[in-house]
Amino acid sequence: MLPKESGVIIMQHLDYLKLPKALIKDDKLTNEELGLLVQLFSKIETNIIENKKWPIDKEKIKNNRLYESLCNKGWLVKQKDNTFLKIPKDLTSENLNEKEYKEKGSKIARNWDEYFGTLNLTPTFLQKLLSFIDDGISEDVIVEVMKISSKKAKGNPTNYIISLLRDYLNRSIYTIHDFKEEKQRMEEYEKRLQEINRRKEKRDEEETLEDYYKKGYR
Repeated sequence: MLPKESGVIIMQHLDYLKLPKALIKDDKLTNEELGLLVQLFSKIETNIIENKKWPIDKEKIKNNRLYESLCNKGWLVKQKDNTFLKIPKDLTSENLNEKEYKEKGSKIARNWDEYFGTLNLTPTFLQKLLSFIDDGISEDVIVEVMKISSKKAKGNPTNYIISLLRDYLNRSIYTIHDFKEEKQRMEEYEKRLQEINRRKEKRDEEETLEDYYKKGYR
């Protein structure tokens, strides 16, 4: 049997036999189950494509307990008189990526380099950001704050990010919907402010011209 603890040996076999990566991601497999699956996948002549199944000869699996265990774990599927080898649905690349995507902090980590380049995301600062998630602010909002900070903060953006998130927390801006409403409100406010400033400049200019004429200048 192939020892599960021997990571290097497993990877060598995976590279040589083109076994699915999901095989080493399933931490529920015993050494015995892993060894049997390696043998079964090594006999498949076609390319390993996830979400497909391959017929196997059940008679070659002498250990019935092992057979039933792999059926329960989704690696083997019984259909009438046939048995198929299959990658469990929750271990396909699509679902593994989805699981990683949903893990708390994963969006922050994936977007950090895009917004801040060579500035490292330290474990300590990541924990600070995660504490805002615990307080109710969604990870999508934190990513938007990172985006804002990358454009507005000078030097190290971490203080700006924390300050902005604390402000959001105080004003109950928790969800991406709250964030978009606040963004729209601020954009409308800035437009009104710009319009007020334009009117003031125009009024000041008119008053200057009026004073100019009052003094008899032409």
